[in-house]
Amino acid sequence: MPAETLASLDEQVLKDIIENYKPSILGDLIGQLDTDDAAYILENLDLAKRDDLMRQIPQDARDLIIQALEFPEMSAGRLMQRDYVAVPRYWNVGQVIDYLRGSVKVPDQFYSIFIVDPRHVPVGTIPLHKLMRSERKVVLSDIMTTEPVVVPVAMDQEDMAFLFKQYDLTSAPVVNSQDRLIGMVTVDDVVEVIQEEAEEDMLKLAGVSGADVKSY
Repeated sequence: MPAETLASLDEQVLKDIIENYKPSILGDLIGQLDTDDAAYILENLDLAKRDDLMRQIPQDARDLIIQALEFPEMSAGRLMQRDYVAVPRYWNVGQVIDYLRGSVKVPDQFYSIFIVDPRHVPVGTIPLHKLMRSERKVVLSDIMTTEPVVVPVAMDQEDMAFLFKQYDLTSAPVVNSQDRLIGMVTVDDVVEVIQEEAEEDMLKLAGVSGADVKSY
């Protein structure tokens, strides 16, 4: 089973699989997932089962998952991915491309690269399509979007979804209390939240309409 399949399963189906798969196999699969997906799977387990699985996950991945689980369930910290691409503004396009080709820490799916200052504070973003259309010699500071929209790690997921809708974002850097980059959130991570909000709005609208009908 591909690791990515686990995070897309219905909660009950996921629990059935966890009950029937060997912990060593599951631990290996969960360790391959993005941190937010791994946290989603583990948060639905009882503590005994969670601890058993955690012992089977490689140490580096386990540490990141533990950190993610420490954030409130409905926060940006729980939804964010720990893998992202951050580079200094004085690099050129060619350096970024070479870095992406040679790095093992590049996310499986991402839409932008983040430009950071020496303190690792996000100061700009560049969409991938813009990067790939630029010549290798172009310096990043000449094509980056300044004053990026950032997501505080403690932000509630509904507020985060509002930001994505308001600014039409595909991804955003997540920062800690010192404004330093610690992760990223993509539209894939918040689409479910946006859908839930839309459903709630429809139910509220239906409730108002129902009340109006009764009042006549």
